Amino acid sequence: SSGINAECPLRPGERLHKPGAKYLNLNPFYVLQVDPDATEDELKKQYRRLSILLHPDKNPNNRDQATGAFEVVSRANKLLQEKETSDKFKLILTDAENRVLKMMEDKRKEAKCKSLPPPVEDPSKFGHLVNVMASKQLADYEIRRGDKDKKEQQEKKRESDAAEESAKRLKKLEDDKKKWEESREERVTTWKDFQNKGEKKKKKRHMLGTFKPPKPRLEER
Repeated sequence: SSGINAECPLRPGERLHKPGAKYLNLNPFYVLQVDPDATEDELKKQYRRLSILLHPDKNPNNRDQATGAFEVVSRANKLLQEKETSDKFKLILTDAENRVLKMMEDKRKEAKCKSLPPPVEDPSKFGHLVNVMASKQLADYEIRRGDKDKKEQQEKKRESDAAEESAKRLKKLEDDKKKWEESREERVTTWKDFQNKGEKKKKKRHMLGTFKPPKPRLEER
């Protein structure tokens, strides 16, 4: 895979901000313009060179672009410092390189089957084709991860809303229970008053039931 990331003719700041750079910049080897088989010392030297070129203090007339590019370079360097992550990107680049070679072979076979002259292959563009292929794979991964994160966030929100609703219902039940307990004495008093009134009515009816009016006397003539 040597030569995949030969120095781009664009200035580093322009290269990292050109159209389509969003996904190309997902590949740390492309960002730092080093090959996957670069040594640790070569990585350090290249990172130091780019970080000096892109430092915002070195670009006062284009500070915003320089700041963004500097952050991209710093992120790429950090990714390649971790062996597991670096190995993952190396595998992606190797796969991308194999895909490009397969695509070129298929075009040659197609041209031969159709009795056409073989397609013109520019070796200087091979590295770019590999980077584009790798960026597509990385972009698909980022999109899938974004969709996964979005679904997880939506699920967390649903769970949070459900927990909040459950807490509200529980609080209402507790408040209702508290109000019920607080009004207990009042209910007991009201019930006793009601019972007392009932007893008084019973006594009154009993008294009326036992009263016998005097018999009328016959008048004497």
